[in-house]
Amino acid sequence: MTTATDQTQHATTTNTGQLPTFIHIGGQRCGTTWVHKCLAEHPQVFMAEPKELHFFNNQFDKGEAWYRSKFTPAPEHVAWGEATPAYINRPEVPQRIKEMCPDVRLIACLRNPVERAFSAYNLKRHGDLNYATFEEALEKEPDIMERGKYVEQLERYFALFAREQVLVQLYDDLVHHERRFIREIYAHIGVDPDYKPSWLGKTDNAVIMPGLQDTLKSMGLGWVIRSVRNSKLGPMIRRWNRRQKTKKAGQYRDMKPETRRMLLDYYRKPNRELSKLLGVDLSMWDAE
Repeated sequence: MTTATDQTQHATTTNTGQLPTFIHIGGQRCGTTWVHKCLAEHPQVFMAEPKELHFFNNQFDKGEAWYRSKFTPAPEHVAWGEATPAYINRPEVPQRIKEMCPDVRLIACLRNPVERAFSAYNLKRHGDLNYATFEEALEKEPDIMERGKYVEQLERYFALFAREQVLVQLYDDLVHHERRFIREIYAHIGVDPDYKPSWLGKTDNAVIMPGLQDTLKSMGLGWVIRSVRNSKLGPMIRRWNRRQKTKKAGQYRDMKPETRRMLLDYYRKPNRELSKLLGVDLSMWDAE
């Protein structure tokens, strides 16, 4: 069995630079930015810059030497890596990673595919997705829906890498249990899991306004935040927060009920296959 320590020792023996000891492969709109910040802040971790290298999908022709040059860990660093959300759904990527970094630790985070698709649309509506409606975008950009068929994507990785090398997490856990969520990542890549990053309580899905959260924490009332986050009010407040945030940018569009039902039907079978593959209950993704 290959451990994170074994991999680190192997990486440090190379003569032409470093290869990553871990890679966050996505998915899109699944909290990768927050995870990147928590990793970059850990004193035992070195993160490549820029945040998304896109080497194994778009920059592969630049070669291994270019890729190695992005990882310059200091002696105190135990693990070093990168995060490119597009890696999870590009079919050519798993084999390329396997050939260049066979012992690498992989991290994946999966979000309710219906919510992921809608989040991606709202983010890009004023960018490269210039469609009047979400429905038009789904019709003309099939990749928006395909990205949510996680079972096919993970099967490509599981066919090449040992299960112990691939940490698969749920975005729901990031929202509700962020401390445990990041702790799992730290442990997976072989660094101190007890380190507490300053980004705790600062995800994009905070259930209470950041200013109010800071005040409650300073008064020793962090339990109030946790109680609300884990209560039935949590999802309602998060949705309100996201709506207010995107409204300010003029980006928010409500999803039509019939579109949601169509997407729920579309993802029902792959979600069940994913649940079986991971041994995880994903029935909460079927709720309208």
